[in-house]
Amino acid sequence: MLNYNANAFLPLEASDTGDELSRLWFRDVLAAERDALDQFLGAEHDAIPAIVALVAAQERPIVCLGIGKSGLVAAKVAATFSSLGTSAFFLNAAEAAHGDLGAVQTENVVLLFSNSGTTEEIMRILPILKARRCRLIGIIGRAESPLAQVVEHCVLMNVRGEADHIGMAPTCSTTLQMAIGDALAVAVSRARGFTRDDFLRHHPAGLLGRHMIPIRDLMRKGADLPTIGPDASVADMITVISAQRMGAVCVVDHAARLLGLVVDGDVRRLIESRHDIYSKRTADIMCAQPITVRESAVVADVLMLLQQVGRPLSVVPVVDDGGRLCGMIQSYDLLRP
Repeated sequence: MLNYNANAFLPLEASDTGDELSRLWFRDVLAAERDALDQFLGAEHDAIPAIVALVAAQERPIVCLGIGKSGLVAAKVAATFSSLGTSAFFLNAAEAAHGDLGAVQTENVVLLFSNSGTTEEIMRILPILKARRCRLIGIIGRAESPLAQVVEHCVLMNVRGEADHIGMAPTCSTTLQMAIGDALAVAVSRARGFTRDDFLRHHPAGLLGRHMIPIRDLMRKGADLPTIGPDASVADMITVISAQRMGAVCVVDHAARLLGLVVDGDVRRLIESRHDIYSKRTADIMCAQPITVRESAVVADVLMLLQQVGRPLSVVPVVDDGGRLCGMIQSYDLLRP
Protein backbone atom coordinates (compact mmCIF):
# COMPACT_ATOMS: atom_id res chain seq x y z
CA MET A 1 0.00 0.00 0.00
CA LEU A 2 1.00 3.60 -0.54
CA ASN A 3 1.50 5.65 2.60
CA TYR A 4 0.12 9.16 2.87
CA ASN A 5 0.79 11.75 5.56
CA ALA A 6 -2.11 13.27 7.46
CA ASN A 7 -2.06 16.44 5.37
CA ALA A 8 -2.80 14.38 2.26
CA PHE A 9 -6.33 13.79 3.59
CA LEU A 10 -7.15 17.46 4.17
CA PRO A 11 -9.70 18.99 1.76
CA LEU A 12 -8.04 19.80 -1.54
CA GLU A 13 -8.73 22.52 -4.06
CA ALA A 14 -9.92 21.20 -7.42
CA SER A 15 -6.74 20.59 -9.34
CA ASP A 16 -4.90 17.93 -11.31
CA THR A 17 -2.98 17.04 -8.12
CA GLY A 18 -6.21 16.59 -6.18
CA ASP A 19 -7.71 14.45 -8.92
CA GLU A 20 -4.61 12.28 -9.04
CA LEU A 21 -4.61 11.77 -5.27
CA SER A 22 -8.26 10.73 -5.41
CA ARG A 23 -7.43 8.15 -8.03
CA LEU A 24 -4.50 6.88 -5.95
CA TRP A 25 -6.61 6.58 -2.80
CA PHE A 26 -9.28 4.71 -4.77
CA ARG A 27 -6.82 2.34 -6.44
CA ASP A 28 -4.92 1.85 -3.17
CA VAL A 29 -7.95 0.24 -1.55
CA LEU A 30 -8.53 -2.10 -4.50
CA ALA A 31 -4.85 -3.04 -4.55
CA ALA A 32 -4.87 -3.81 -0.82
CA GLU A 33 -7.95 -6.01 -1.14
CA ARG A 34 -6.45 -7.78 -4.14
CA ASP A 35 -3.28 -8.40 -2.14
CA ALA A 36 -5.33 -9.91 0.68
CA LEU A 37 -6.88 -12.35 -1.81
CA ASP A 38 -3.48 -13.16 -3.31
CA GLN A 39 -2.03 -13.79 0.14
CA PHE A 40 -4.88 -16.15 0.99
CA LEU A 41 -4.52 -18.02 -2.30
CA GLY A 42 -0.81 -18.42 -1.70
CA ALA A 43 -1.33 -20.30 1.56
CA GLU A 44 -2.33 -23.92 2.17
CA HIS A 45 -5.86 -24.47 3.42
CA ASP A 46 -6.08 -28.15 4.23
CA ALA A 47 -9.53 -27.89 5.82
CA ILE A 48 -11.31 -26.88 2.59
CA PRO A 49 -12.02 -30.40 1.20
CA ALA A 50 -13.48 -31.55 4.52
CA ILE A 51 -15.61 -28.40 4.79
CA VAL A 52 -16.98 -28.77 1.27
CA ALA A 53 -17.80 -32.45 1.87
CA LEU A 54 -19.45 -31.67 5.22
CA VAL A 55 -21.65 -28.89 3.85
CA ALA A 56 -22.52 -30.75 0.63
CA ALA A 57 -23.77 -33.73 2.65
CA GLN A 58 -26.21 -31.67 4.73
CA GLU A 59 -29.95 -31.94 4.28
CA ARG A 60 -30.74 -29.27 6.87
CA PRO A 61 -30.21 -25.56 6.16
CA ILE A 62 -26.74 -24.15 6.71
CA VAL A 63 -26.59 -21.45 9.40
CA CYS A 64 -24.43 -18.41 8.55
CA LEU A 65 -23.77 -16.56 11.80
CA GLY A 66 -22.09 -13.23 12.46
CA ILE A 67 -22.59 -9.66 13.65
CA GLY A 68 -21.66 -6.20 12.42
CA LYS A 69 -19.84 -6.07 9.09
CA SER A 70 -19.09 -9.80 9.32
CA GLY A 71 -22.81 -10.34 9.84
CA LEU A 72 -23.59 -8.47 6.63
CA VAL A 73 -21.15 -10.77 4.83
CA ALA A 74 -22.74 -13.83 6.46
CA ALA A 75 -26.17 -12.73 5.24
CA LYS A 76 -24.91 -12.38 1.68
CA VAL A 77 -23.15 -15.76 1.81
CA ALA A 78 -26.35 -17.41 3.06
CA ALA A 79 -28.18 -15.91 0.09
CA THR A 80 -25.49 -17.20 -2.28
CA PHE A 81 -25.73 -20.72 -0.84
CA SER A 82 -29.51 -20.71 -1.26
CA SER A 83 -29.27 -19.31 -4.78
CA LEU A 84 -26.92 -22.15 -5.74
CA GLY A 85 -29.12 -24.90 -4.36
CA THR A 86 -27.91 -25.26 -0.75
CA SER A 87 -30.55 -24.12 1.72
CA ALA A 88 -29.08 -21.59 4.16
CA PHE A 89 -30.14 -18.72 6.39
CA PHE A 90 -28.48 -15.85 8.27
CA LEU A 91 -28.50 -15.66 12.05
CA ASN A 92 -27.50 -12.43 13.81
CA ALA A 93 -25.27 -13.41 16.73
CA ALA A 94 -26.79 -10.80 19.05
CA GLU A 95 -30.38 -11.75 18.24
CA ALA A 96 -29.48 -15.43 18.64
CA ALA A 97 -29.00 -14.88 22.37
CA HIS A 98 -32.48 -13.35 22.58
CA GLY A 99 -34.49 -16.23 21.18
CA ASP A 100 -33.40 -16.66 17.58
CA LEU A 101 -31.32 -19.71 18.54
CA GLY A 102 -34.60 -21.57 18.28
CA ALA A 103 -33.96 -21.73 14.52
CA VAL A 104 -30.81 -23.82 15.09
CA GLN A 105 -31.44 -27.54 15.16
CA THR A 106 -29.35 -30.36 16.56
CA GLU A 107 -26.27 -31.08 14.40
CA ASN A 108 -26.82 -28.07 12.10
CA VAL A 109 -23.73 -26.93 10.22
CA VAL A 110 -22.94 -23.40 11.40
CA LEU A 111 -20.57 -21.07 9.55
CA LEU A 112 -19.13 -18.54 12.00
CA PHE A 113 -17.85 -15.26 10.52
CA SER A 114 -15.45 -13.33 12.78
CA ASN A 115 -12.26 -11.53 11.83
CA SER A 116 -11.03 -11.13 15.41
CA GLY A 117 -12.10 -14.58 16.57
CA THR A 118 -13.13 -13.00 19.87
CA THR A 119 -16.58 -11.69 18.97
CA GLU A 120 -18.37 -11.56 22.30
CA GLU A 121 -21.84 -12.24 20.90
CA ILE A 122 -20.62 -15.42 19.21
CA MET A 123 -18.60 -16.60 22.21
CA ARG A 124 -21.68 -16.20 24.41
CA ILE A 125 -23.76 -18.69 22.39
CA LEU A 126 -20.98 -21.19 21.66
CA PRO A 127 -21.87 -23.46 24.63
CA ILE A 128 -25.43 -23.77 23.34
CA LEU A 129 -24.28 -24.57 19.81
CA LYS A 130 -21.90 -27.19 21.13
CA ALA A 131 -24.60 -28.66 23.38
CA ARG A 132 -26.72 -29.13 20.27
CA ARG A 133 -23.79 -30.90 18.63
CA CYS A 134 -23.65 -28.35 15.82
CA ARG A 135 -20.84 -28.75 13.31
CA LEU A 136 -18.92 -25.50 13.67
CA ILE A 137 -16.93 -24.02 10.79
CA GLY A 138 -15.07 -20.78 11.37
CA ILE A 139 -14.03 -18.16 8.82
CA ILE A 140 -11.68 -16.37 11.17
CA GLY A 141 -8.85 -13.87 11.02
CA ARG A 142 -6.53 -15.13 13.77
CA ALA A 143 -5.34 -18.66 14.46
CA GLU A 144 -4.64 -17.94 18.15
CA SER A 145 -8.11 -16.59 18.84
CA PRO A 146 -10.52 -18.39 21.20
CA LEU A 147 -13.02 -19.04 18.42
CA ALA A 148 -10.42 -20.62 16.17
CA GLN A 149 -9.52 -23.04 18.96
CA VAL A 150 -13.01 -24.46 19.42
CA VAL A 151 -14.45 -24.85 15.91
CA GLU A 152 -14.34 -28.21 14.13
CA HIS A 153 -12.91 -26.69 10.94
CA CYS A 154 -11.30 -23.31 10.47
CA VAL A 155 -10.54 -21.23 7.40
CA LEU A 156 -7.87 -18.74 8.50
CA MET A 157 -7.70 -15.40 6.72
CA ASN A 158 -4.59 -13.85 8.35
CA VAL A 159 -5.30 -10.41 6.89
CA ARG A 160 -2.25 -8.19 7.43
CA GLY A 161 -4.24 -4.99 7.61
CA GLU A 162 -7.31 -3.17 6.42
CA ALA A 163 -7.35 -1.03 3.29
CA ASP A 164 -8.50 2.30 4.73
CA HIS A 165 -6.08 5.11 5.56
CA ILE A 166 -6.40 4.58 9.33
CA GLY A 167 -6.29 0.79 9.11
CA MET A 168 -9.45 0.22 11.11
CA ALA A 169 -12.51 -0.09 8.85
CA PRO A 170 -13.39 -3.67 7.81
CA THR A 171 -12.37 -3.69 4.16
CA CYS A 172 -9.74 -6.31 3.33
CA SER A 173 -11.16 -8.65 5.96
CA THR A 174 -14.76 -8.43 4.76
CA THR A 175 -13.73 -8.71 1.10
CA LEU A 176 -11.84 -11.90 1.91
CA GLN A 177 -14.72 -13.25 4.01
CA MET A 178 -17.08 -12.64 1.10
CA ALA A 179 -14.76 -14.32 -1.41
CA ILE A 180 -14.27 -17.35 0.85
CA GLY A 181 -18.02 -17.65 1.38
CA ASP A 182 -18.65 -17.42 -2.35
CA ALA A 183 -15.97 -20.02 -3.05
CA LEU A 184 -17.47 -22.44 -0.52
CA ALA A 185 -20.98 -21.94 -1.90
CA VAL A 186 -19.87 -22.60 -5.46
CA ALA A 187 -17.72 -25.60 -4.53
CA VAL A 188 -20.60 -27.14 -2.56
CA SER A 189 -23.02 -26.45 -5.40
CA ARG A 190 -20.74 -28.21 -7.87
CA ALA A 191 -20.28 -31.13 -5.48
CA ARG A 192 -24.06 -31.49 -5.26
CA GLY A 193 -24.46 -31.48 -9.05
CA PHE A 194 -26.42 -28.23 -9.15
CA THR A 195 -27.13 -27.20 -12.75
CA ARG A 196 -27.87 -24.05 -14.70
CA ASP A 197 -31.51 -25.14 -15.07
CA ASP A 198 -31.72 -25.61 -11.30
CA PHE A 199 -30.38 -22.08 -10.85
CA LEU A 200 -32.98 -20.57 -13.16
CA ARG A 201 -35.77 -22.40 -11.33
CA HIS A 202 -34.60 -20.67 -8.15
CA HIS A 203 -35.04 -17.24 -9.79
CA PRO A 204 -38.63 -16.96 -11.06
CA ALA A 205 -38.69 -13.15 -11.00
CA GLY A 206 -37.03 -10.52 -13.17
CA LEU A 207 -34.77 -11.25 -16.12
CA LEU A 208 -33.65 -14.62 -14.74
CA GLY A 209 -37.26 -15.63 -14.34
CA ARG A 210 -37.98 -14.70 -17.93
CA HIS A 211 -35.14 -16.96 -19.01
CA MET A 212 -37.20 -19.93 -17.76
CA ILE A 213 -40.27 -19.12 -19.87
CA PRO A 214 -41.01 -22.03 -22.24
CA ILE A 215 -40.52 -21.18 -25.91
CA ARG A 216 -43.92 -22.69 -26.68
CA ASP A 217 -45.49 -19.79 -24.73
CA LEU A 218 -43.81 -17.17 -26.93
CA MET A 219 -43.59 -18.76 -30.38
CA ARG A 220 -45.85 -18.03 -33.36
CA LYS A 221 -47.94 -21.10 -34.15
CA GLY A 222 -51.06 -22.38 -35.85
CA ALA A 223 -52.63 -20.11 -38.42
CA ASP A 224 -50.18 -17.33 -37.54
CA LEU A 225 -47.20 -19.46 -38.59
CA PRO A 226 -45.80 -18.60 -42.06
CA THR A 227 -45.31 -21.85 -43.99
CA ILE A 228 -45.08 -22.89 -47.62
CA GLY A 229 -44.26 -25.99 -49.67
CA PRO A 230 -40.89 -26.49 -51.39
CA ASP A 231 -42.39 -26.38 -54.91
CA ALA A 232 -44.20 -23.08 -54.41
CA SER A 233 -43.12 -20.18 -56.59
CA VAL A 234 -40.97 -17.42 -55.18
CA ALA A 235 -43.81 -15.01 -55.93
CA ASP A 236 -46.19 -17.01 -53.71
CA MET A 237 -43.48 -17.28 -51.07
CA ILE A 238 -43.04 -13.48 -50.98
CA THR A 239 -46.80 -13.12 -50.57
CA VAL A 240 -46.72 -15.38 -47.49
CA ILE A 241 -43.75 -13.53 -45.99
CA SER A 242 -45.50 -10.19 -46.45
CA ALA A 243 -48.84 -11.42 -45.08
CA GLN A 244 -47.46 -12.99 -41.89
CA ARG A 245 -45.05 -10.15 -41.11
CA MET A 246 -42.27 -12.24 -39.58
CA GLY A 247 -39.72 -11.52 -42.27
CA ALA A 248 -39.38 -15.23 -42.96
CA VAL A 249 -41.20 -18.36 -44.00
CA CYS A 250 -40.70 -22.01 -43.05
CA VAL A 251 -40.60 -24.54 -45.85
CA VAL A 252 -42.37 -27.77 -44.90
CA ASP A 253 -43.45 -31.03 -46.55
CA HIS A 254 -46.92 -32.61 -46.47
CA ALA A 255 -46.21 -34.06 -43.00
CA ALA A 256 -45.21 -30.63 -41.61
CA ARG A 257 -41.56 -31.65 -41.37
CA LEU A 258 -39.26 -28.66 -41.63
CA LEU A 259 -37.30 -28.69 -44.89
CA GLY A 260 -35.78 -25.22 -44.81
CA LEU A 261 -36.13 -21.53 -44.05
CA VAL A 262 -36.26 -18.42 -46.21
CA VAL A 263 -35.74 -14.94 -44.74
CA ASP A 264 -36.05 -11.49 -46.25
CA GLY A 265 -32.31 -11.35 -46.85
CA ASP A 266 -32.44 -14.41 -49.09
CA VAL A 267 -34.98 -12.69 -51.33
CA ARG A 268 -32.96 -9.47 -51.49
CA ARG A 269 -29.81 -11.37 -52.43
CA LEU A 270 -31.70 -13.20 -55.18
CA ILE A 271 -32.91 -9.90 -56.64
CA GLU A 272 -29.46 -8.31 -56.40
CA SER A 273 -27.98 -11.26 -58.31
CA ARG A 274 -30.23 -10.30 -61.30
CA HIS A 275 -31.83 -13.76 -61.42
CA ASP A 276 -35.34 -14.18 -62.73
CA ILE A 277 -37.08 -14.68 -59.42
CA TYR A 278 -40.27 -15.86 -61.09
CA SER A 279 -38.53 -18.90 -62.53
CA LYS A 280 -37.35 -20.05 -59.11
CA ARG A 281 -39.01 -22.38 -56.64
CA THR A 282 -38.92 -21.84 -52.89
CA ALA A 283 -36.66 -24.89 -52.55
CA ASP A 284 -34.10 -23.22 -54.82
CA ILE A 285 -33.34 -20.40 -52.38
CA MET A 286 -34.17 -21.81 -48.96
CA CYS A 287 -31.57 -22.60 -46.31
CA ALA A 288 -31.88 -26.37 -46.08
CA GLN A 289 -30.27 -26.65 -42.64
CA PRO A 290 -31.57 -23.74 -40.59
CA ILE A 291 -30.75 -23.24 -36.91
CA THR A 292 -33.64 -24.66 -34.88
CA VAL A 293 -34.66 -25.22 -31.26
CA ARG A 294 -36.74 -27.96 -29.71
CA GLU A 295 -40.27 -27.43 -28.50
CA SER A 296 -39.12 -28.20 -24.93
CA ALA A 297 -36.61 -25.30 -24.88
CA VAL A 298 -36.84 -22.26 -22.64
CA VAL A 299 -35.76 -18.70 -23.39
CA ALA A 300 -32.33 -19.29 -21.82
CA ASP A 301 -31.67 -22.16 -24.24
CA VAL A 302 -32.37 -19.98 -27.26
CA LEU A 303 -30.26 -17.10 -25.96
CA MET A 304 -27.35 -19.49 -25.46
CA LEU A 305 -27.86 -20.89 -28.96
CA LEU A 306 -27.80 -17.39 -30.47
CA GLN A 307 -24.59 -16.65 -28.59
CA GLN A 308 -22.98 -19.86 -29.87
CA VAL A 309 -24.01 -19.18 -33.47
CA GLY A 310 -22.16 -15.87 -33.32
CA ARG A 311 -24.32 -14.05 -35.87
CA PRO A 312 -27.69 -12.33 -35.74
CA LEU A 313 -30.77 -14.47 -36.30
CA SER A 314 -34.08 -12.71 -36.75
CA VAL A 315 -36.17 -15.88 -36.43
CA VAL A 316 -35.65 -19.44 -35.21
CA PRO A 317 -37.96 -22.34 -36.16
CA VAL A 318 -39.19 -24.56 -33.33
CA VAL A 319 -39.42 -28.29 -34.02
CA ASP A 320 -40.40 -31.44 -32.14
CA ASP A 321 -38.24 -34.54 -31.72
CA GLY A 322 -39.36 -35.81 -35.13
CA GLY A 323 -38.35 -32.63 -36.94
CA ARG A 324 -41.92 -31.44 -37.44
CA LEU A 325 -42.49 -27.70 -37.32
CA CYS A 326 -44.22 -26.54 -34.15
CA GLY A 327 -43.69 -22.78 -34.33
CA MET A 328 -41.31 -19.92 -34.92
CA ILE A 329 -39.76 -17.51 -32.45
CA GLN A 330 -38.59 -13.99 -33.28
CA SER A 331 -35.41 -12.95 -31.51
CA TYR A 332 -36.85 -9.73 -30.12
CA ASP A 333 -39.60 -11.73 -28.41
CA LEU A 334 -37.05 -13.38 -26.14
CA LEU A 335 -36.46 -10.31 -23.94
CA ARG A 336 -39.67 -8.41 -24.57
CA PRO A 337 -41.33 -7.38 -21.23
